[in-house]
Amino acid sequence: MKKIGLLGGTSWHSSLDYYQLLNQKIAARVGGLHSADLVLRSVNFATFHQLQEQGAWDEIANAYSKDAIAMKSMGVEALVICANTMHQVAAEVERQSQLPVLHIATALQRSVKQIKPNETATLGVLGTEYTMTLPFYREALAQYGVAMLVPVAEQRQRIHQIIFSELVAGVVTAESRDFYLQQIKQLAEQGADAVVLGCTEIGMLVQQTMTDIPLIDSLQSHVDYIVDFCLE
Repeated sequence: MKKIGLLGGTSWHSSLDYYQLLNQKIAARVGGLHSADLVLRSVNFATFHQLQEQGAWDEIANAYSKDAIAMKSMGVEALVICANTMHQVAAEVERQSQLPVLHIATALQRSVKQIKPNETATLGVLGTEYTMTLPFYREALAQYGVAMLVPVAEQRQRIHQIIFSELVAGVVTAESRDFYLQQIKQLAEQGADAVVLGCTEIGMLVQQTMTDIPLIDSLQSHVDYIVDFCLE
């Protein structure tokens, strides 16, 4: 089994979910007393959120890379960034650490192929403003022939606000759930074949049982990809 380094804490809720799901799925696949071989680095989210707002992505990349290099000395063979937004720095972390980053876009491409095996696809994406508007996510999906749709600016702002004022604090409300479900419906009406829950906390708010529109939970999709890598 390969040893994986988890770069997390953005927020700690997603780090907890990654840690729990990876161990559960490894145990289910291998059986016995097996669990995942992991090194977890959880950062102070407030510090990194402030850097995001300042656009200080180079500083974030350097901090993540420093941790990744430390993990490498502990025998880590690949890295996982436990957040969609932080994949903005994935390429730089991979460059500085000389470790592969198991990219969330690769996981999404695997999932969308289950929905449209032999065709190009269009994904609606809900996430932070950074994920929905910065080019890193769109470009990563485009490498796999996957187009991306996002809500209009006003709706994006509310989606972003709900993530940072509610979900990262573990708060779930019916009003926010209804709003997200409305955005999912609108993206499907605009031509999305499926909608990505493109922030690892959104799964606390919305699940597939709440809509007939195909959803791809980025957290679940990423974990499945990581488990396959660990055991291949």
